[in-house]
Amino acid sequence: MPSRVSSVAIIHNPEKPEARKALPRLAAWFRARGIRVLPPGRIAEAGAAVSLGGDGTLLLAARRAAPAGVPVVGVNLGRLGFLAAADLGNVTKTLSALLAGRLPVSNRLMLEALPPGKPAVLALNDVVVLGANPARVIALTARVNGEYLGTFVGDGLIVATPTGSTAYSLAASGPIAGPEMEILLLTPVCSHSLTQRPLVLPPDSTVEISLEPHGRREQAVVSLDGQTTFPMKVGQTIVVRRARVKFRLLGNPDRPFFPLLREKLKWGER
Repeated sequence: MPSRVSSVAIIHNPEKPEARKALPRLAAWFRARGIRVLPPGRIAEAGAAVSLGGDGTLLLAARRAAPAGVPVVGVNLGRLGFLAAADLGNVTKTLSALLAGRLPVSNRLMLEALPPGKPAVLALNDVVVLGANPARVIALTARVNGEYLGTFVGDGLIVATPTGSTAYSLAASGPIAGPEMEILLLTPVCSHSLTQRPLVLPPDSTVEISLEPHGRREQAVVSLDGQTTFPMKVGQTIVVRRARVKFRLLGNPDRPFFPLLREKLKWGER
């Protein structure tokens, strides 16, 4: 567990009216307890960060906080809030535990992606390569540690972390992985083959995905956590591997993983 916290940075989703309304209240709550409140741009100086929004806001906070090793607690204002430790209605108890250093830390594997001609970018959930034209399939060649794996014809490919196994990869029939596992998942999206199934790879694997010619000259889009996108042309390659940093997610001991699966994703229900 982390030590007692003396400063926090609050990252909120300005598009959510609830987040705009809750932000000054949370800041005042911290200041009333002698806690210094820092802007998101100074997150590296904070003892912890608070994500105020949905899972998308927490994904953004993860990419900002992980390089500095700053732990993040999520306060859910969205629909799912799978990664959050608390909802706004019960936030006081969770934030009090944060200040006392009583929230458990879950160290989550992150991805480092090298898009064509771009610097490395972090992702917590997944790196996805999809066709730029949703009405046409694309052909993607995948290599693992330099060894040819195969050519996937379909809508695209997902490289996911265990954290991301309950996101897009799950929707594409990928497996659910324990959130602190050390693995990578390679999940085809609508593959035009009955034999190309999701793969579980060792954590130190380097995955290279190249866009191949297929019919007309196609283009693809690389998406990281569904928030950052880059174009990709035929002949270009994106490299995906485990990042050197991990994301420190602060959890709620009253919300363990498997009950959360049943509550949020209705896992196991008929």
